[in-house]
Amino acid sequence: MDKTLKTQYIFVEQIKIIVKQIPLMVALTLLVAVIITLILMGKVEGWIPLVLIGSILAVNSVRIWHYFSLKHVDITVDNVKYHARFLVILAFLGGSAWGSLGLLIPMVPDPFLLVLVTTLLCGLVAGAVPNLSVYRPAFFAYSIMCILPFAVRSILTQQEIFVAIGILMLLFLIVNLIICFVAQKSVLKSIVLVQENKKLIEKLKQEKSKADTARDIADGNNEAKSRFLAAASHDLRQPLHAMGFFVEALQHEKNPAEISILTRKIGQTSESLRNLLGSLLDISKIEAGVMVPNLSHFNLDEILAEIIQEFAEQAREKGLNLEAKPCCPQVIYSDKEMLCRILRNLVSNAVRYTEQGYVFISCDLENRHVIIHVSDSGIGIAQSKKNEIFQEFYQINDERGQKSQGLGLGLSIVKGLSDLLGHEINLRSEMGVGSVFSIKVTLGNLIKVIPETADIHILPGDVRARIIILNNEGTSLISIMRHWGHEVVDFNTCGAVMDFLESEDFIPDLIISEMQLQDASGIESVKAIQKKIAKTLPAIIMTGAGGEMVEQAQDCGFSLLEKPVKPAKLRSMVSYLVQQARES
Repeated sequence: MDKTLKTQYIFVEQIKIIVKQIPLMVALTLLVAVIITLILMGKVEGWIPLVLIGSILAVNSVRIWHYFSLKHVDITVDNVKYHARFLVILAFLGGSAWGSLGLLIPMVPDPFLLVLVTTLLCGLVAGAVPNLSVYRPAFFAYSIMCILPFAVRSILTQQEIFVAIGILMLLFLIVNLIICFVAQKSVLKSIVLVQENKKLIEKLKQEKSKADTARDIADGNNEAKSRFLAAASHDLRQPLHAMGFFVEALQHEKNPAEISILTRKIGQTSESLRNLLGSLLDISKIEAGVMVPNLSHFNLDEILAEIIQEFAEQAREKGLNLEAKPCCPQVIYSDKEMLCRILRNLVSNAVRYTEQGYVFISCDLENRHVIIHVSDSGIGIAQSKKNEIFQEFYQINDERGQKSQGLGLGLSIVKGLSDLLGHEINLRSEMGVGSVFSIKVTLGNLIKVIPETADIHILPGDVRARIIILNNEGTSLISIMRHWGHEVVDFNTCGAVMDFLESEDFIPDLIISEMQLQDASGIESVKAIQKKIAKTLPAIIMTGAGGEMVEQAQDCGFSLLEKPVKPAKLRSMVSYLVQQARES
């Protein structure tokens, strides 16, 4: 704990200790005041004991009010100084009330009065040591005002007996001030010790909590291990069992058609076994913490196309509409393999649990993040199961109440990889309607995309360029341009490319556009891009018909290609236009 905070904590505890003793102090003070008042009646003038008890009642009434006000407001570091000053003032007034007796009684050599006043005042100071010595200023204010007036008055009379009493009272006062000084040190040490004990107890509680948590985790791991062995032994034995029968049948089969069927079944069983083993390895790596993300900037549409192609046959057999909407912007920042596994598992589950309708992949842009949605019209997930489905080995019942095939690790792997990548995953679902899994991925930078050079085929004379493509006909043109080694971004609207140029530092070498886009003509779009980057760029306009717009494109200096476009002609035109622009 910081030294300043420690001092403030001790200060708060000092004041709290005094406050706790207020009821006892008030009770004893009032008791003594009543007794002294009764004794003084008839010994001195009547108004003197009345002034005494009146002033003591007034001071202690305020003290009681202060005590009860603190029942609703705790003493803290912020208000402790205020309460400390208030207690010192009350101590000063209380001491002054008793000290007034030493100023008001007649200075006559009456042994009874001398003994009474001297004993009373010294006893009050000694009695205040246990209560007020916790906070030195309060004790000093009380004891000095209690004794000093009578001691000084006695010495000033210059009568031998009074002088002796005055000096003795001053010595008594000094001794009690010293005792207070020592007593406060002991109290402060006690407060520090209590504080350290509290910290030790809190630390022990935390250690116990950690130990309990570790024990619970260990128990959970043992339970998971048991579930793992039970699930794995059953689900891995099943395809092996089936494969044994297929192989046995294949050894005795002579019919080529039957051999082909058995071979295909063996392949399917082998693929199922490979997927089960892959899931087990993935979840074990995630739990062991040995998987390290390899983050990079890459094109999202490429992995979506792979996933669609992978599950197309399975979806077609079930009569499902499996589709991925082109994403804009396309570039994201993540681990390509891990994200691909996440999306593959989500699509696999969607196809498995959807009997009719669709499985659809789409994207949204949200504050420098791309939200990838995998939606389906499947059986849906109950609200009560939305957390359970991400647990290991959890399997959803189908409409007939039967468990699905597999180990139930798909969504557990999705959750583990998403947490590892720092990608937020959300689920919206309604029973009988379908589900939408959404994963939030950081937006990437097109400039930092490293092209996969394995499929790039560059001929002598080719020029590699940055190209913006505006088209409405899918990815065939984009694929071949990348195959030729160009860095390509594609859009289907003028608005999309303008948004892209606004957010990315991308200066193209060439623009290729359809004659007509969804929101503008190709000519207008090229002009808008040139204006945006303040540079005249070469452009190729592809058209399937002639007309006025063709003449307009030629007037603007744009090159024209009539559909169907021959790849060789497009390739040579791209290289020529880029080379000419760079030399000019």
